[in-house]
Amino acid sequence: MRLPLIFLGLLVAGFGCTPSHSPDHKSNAADWVIVNAHILTMDPDYPQASAIAFKNGSIVAIGDNSAVADWTGEDTQVISLSGQTVLPGFIDTHIHSIEGALATEACDLEDQPLELSNLQSQIQSCAEKHTEGWLQLINLASAGTTLDRWQLDSFLPHRPLMIISTDAHTAWVNSKALELAGVDADSPSPAQGKIIRNDEGEPTGMLVDAATTLVSQHLPEVDRVTRARLLDKTLQQLVANGITAFLEANADQKSIDTFCDLVAANKLVHKVNLALGSQGSLAKEERTRLDALRKQALDCGIQADTIKLYADGVMEFPTQSAALLSPYLDKDGQPTNRAGDLYLESKGLQRFFRQAMEDDFSIHVHAIGDAAVRQSLDALDAVKEVRGATRFSLTHLQLIAPEDINRFAPLQVLAAMQLYWAQPDTYSVDALQPYLGNERHQRIYPARSLWQHGALITGGSDWNVSTFNPFMAMAVGRDRKAPDERSTASLNVNQGLPLQVLLEAYTRNAAQLLGRDGETGSLQVGKAADLIILDRQLAPDMAGTALAQTQVTHTFIDGRLVYTKPIQ
Repeated sequence: MRLPLIFLGLLVAGFGCTPSHSPDHKSNAADWVIVNAHILTMDPDYPQASAIAFKNGSIVAIGDNSAVADWTGEDTQVISLSGQTVLPGFIDTHIHSIEGALATEACDLEDQPLELSNLQSQIQSCAEKHTEGWLQLINLASAGTTLDRWQLDSFLPHRPLMIISTDAHTAWVNSKALELAGVDADSPSPAQGKIIRNDEGEPTGMLVDAATTLVSQHLPEVDRVTRARLLDKTLQQLVANGITAFLEANADQKSIDTFCDLVAANKLVHKVNLALGSQGSLAKEERTRLDALRKQALDCGIQADTIKLYADGVMEFPTQSAALLSPYLDKDGQPTNRAGDLYLESKGLQRFFRQAMEDDFSIHVHAIGDAAVRQSLDALDAVKEVRGATRFSLTHLQLIAPEDINRFAPLQVLAAMQLYWAQPDTYSVDALQPYLGNERHQRIYPARSLWQHGALITGGSDWNVSTFNPFMAMAVGRDRKAPDERSTASLNVNQGLPLQVLLEAYTRNAAQLLGRDGETGSLQVGKAADLIILDRQLAPDMAGTALAQTQVTHTFIDGRLVYTKPIQ
């Protein structure tokens, strides 16, 4: 068992100093020096310091104030703190930055549970703002929501209407939308999704997972200029929250075009890895497509060496497309004949893993249910001899069979978790507990169990499903309750993680998932000067509200100051 030795040396006068090389003369001084700080380096050999210097984008010295004195010249910009914490820049290991950026100008239902009359009012208000063509609304709370096309027809009969759930795994459309998309009683469900039908076999207008694309592909295109503008605006918000690098989950051709447009405009400062979306096809055409996308991204200086797969869907009622080892229960606690869906055939998954690893692709798998987690671990285990230097991560990990917890470390599987979800709310309680039963429900989001068995946890948001603010996610990940602490209720509090482990999840562990741990994720001489300054000093036992309210005052990427908190 790994002991939570948090903030080693926090109350001790001494700390380790990494080697530094003094400049020969002041003209070779550092660009920036930070002194009188509480620096948590995330370097296990030298966990704490009070000063750091960086030049030409790289760290040149770290230690106490005297360690950086010789690096301070006339042109050096010096920041003298009063004990505020300095950290490596945060890394989000699962985010949908482009989808989230485009959603910022959509009609947003803000994840609120709505009565039909209120939903009708929201639809009418949106229709008044967007008067022609398709009408799209986003972020309808999916937990417990039952809605069909005939109800939507009564609200908006003559225009195609599509409403997308907060988790983006469910959509509800009216009859006009189904008609324009060519979806009817004879339409088959796609391999990784489902068209929900009534007893007569007619589509109800509810679409799950890949079935949503049957309609969404007919929505009007957003032009490249608008996509780049909205993404740039979103990336500015990321640096304001201390995020200096991220894994873009489920990237496609348009994603690469948009990021390359920002590179061409000299507006991309983040370290980005594009995880290329795939349905796991073994066809030669898919292999060629993925390789071409990787090359296109690399040609404009963007890393795209990861493939994103979906092993299953989501667990909440009524969607219940996540794959379970034992069936879901009904509302009365009785077993049903539904256990969700494995979206990839096991032998085919093994072959795809082998092929991807032979092509030097790393793999990032959406796996929520315990059956999907087991299938992914089994497939990796079967082909591990060809793995080489490629990385493997499973993301979301809502439910894991106890006997599979200890398989992560030996297989070197990174656990990319969204721990903001690990609080009691409608999604994690009302839409889950009755349908899983108490025993399974008491094991959801098993972060501490994974950590205690040696797994490396990485932090991610899945934005725009939930906030990308790492401090709010860490407050929940530690305390397992709402970060504002207005309620004392917690969700499986025994699965909370120490703050130090959560900080590692967003820094050095996350850098490993991106394949960039040699250059970022910890503050060490020679690594990139990707770092953030906070408005306070972190402590392992600080109140959850204080942790959640922590703000970033400065963000540096490659030694460049890319964000300064405005003075209030």
